[in-house]
Amino acid sequence: MNLLQVIVELRHSTPLKLFTPYEELYRSLAGKELPEKQVPLPGFELTISEKRMRIVVDPRYTAIILGDIPNIGYCIDNVMAVFRKISDLVKLPSLSRLGEKSYWVEESELNFDELVAAYKRMYRPTNIVEEAVDVGVSFILTSGECKANIAFGPMELTQLESMFVFKPPKLPKVANYLDVDYYLKVEQKDITERVLRDFVTSGLNYAKEQSEKLMGLLKEGE
Repeated sequence: MNLLQVIVELRHSTPLKLFTPYEELYRSLAGKELPEKQVPLPGFELTISEKRMRIVVDPRYTAIILGDIPNIGYCIDNVMAVFRKISDLVKLPSLSRLGEKSYWVEESELNFDELVAAYKRMYRPTNIVEEAVDVGVSFILTSGECKANIAFGPMELTQLESMFVFKPPKLPKVANYLDVDYYLKVEQKDITERVLRDFVTSGLNYAKEQSEKLMGLLKEGE
């Protein structure tokens, strides 16, 4: 399957220091902590269209979205370069979660109804399965300390187009679609270049491995 989009997110255990003056001012004026329901100072987005890149900097998380990805190495290098520049501007707080969501697509030679029928053969026959006009596979797996929410199924062009921040130059009319949300929850974890690089690399390699396994299972049932 082809990797078309990646989102890497660092969820902060405390607000990014760019935004703490808002909370500190409230604390000094009110003599108490800012209520959780009160919205803090909003973050911002930077879109670099020529690089098919969007960066989100928010009090509670920092993220990078990459589209038009030629290979896994390109993705890793760009993620590291962006977070290195952010770290030069402001110290990133310890983490409560590391997440990486990757989107994979492979063109199908079958039409949509035929592809749905192929997926249905992966299930034990029941009335619900027989009557279904669309199907998908969704499950959660563990990989060491990490978990992965995986969604896999047939998709038509109109659905595919809505999945991407940066629309790929060419999308198939009918495709097998996979997204893997690979994540690690922690109490508090300091972020270093090595931690981030190892996580991004392992997440992409894991997603690639799962895409190959699932496509193999699907083709066995065709």
